[in-house]
Amino acid sequence: MNPIVAQVLTIAGVLLGSAATFVVTSLTERARWRRTQSARWDDKRLLAYSEYANAVKHMVRLCRRIAETQKLLPTGQPIDLDSAFADLAEGETERAARWETVLLLGEPATISAARAWSEQVWQLEYILREEHPDAAAFTNAYRNAMRLRNEFYARARADLDITSGPLPEITWKSLQPPPSSPDHPTTP
Repeated sequence: MNPIVAQVLTIAGVLLGSAATFVVTSLTERARWRRTQSARWDDKRLLAYSEYANAVKHMVRLCRRIAETQKLLPTGQPIDLDSAFADLAEGETERAARWETVLLLGEPATISAARAWSEQVWQLEYILREEHPDAAAFTNAYRNAMRLRNEFYARARADLDITSGPLPEITWKSLQPPPSSPDHPTTP
């Protein structure tokens, strides 16, 4: 073989090998960067969703305690209504602050589910602030709030690629009147 051809083939092989190495390295680094960025945003979305859910759940819990005090639910211990409503207003401020992060980082279906859940909690508060709140209306609104909570969690889990399966079905034992016992019959 001609020595010039051998040198050209050697140089071409080196250049081809260098180009292939460059391309493979670039693609690998780009994929690694995308995975890192995806994990970073997943962590931030998880934090945003969980902080928002905790803020809304705090409001739901306050609504439930107020309903128990107003004898709309058969469980719980009475609380001071004035301070509970003040805490509920502070809870709304906290929820609103957490909402901004959900809007910024959330997936559209999850944002819609979060909004529906919040609006239902506002309905709970509206019922509780009535002069004579209706127990059946509150119970139905509370059930709907819990259904919407599960919808929010299902959407958030899908957005975060959590594949452990659906959430368990909600039971409503605490919303049912306690069963009458033979020792303590209920009065009509």
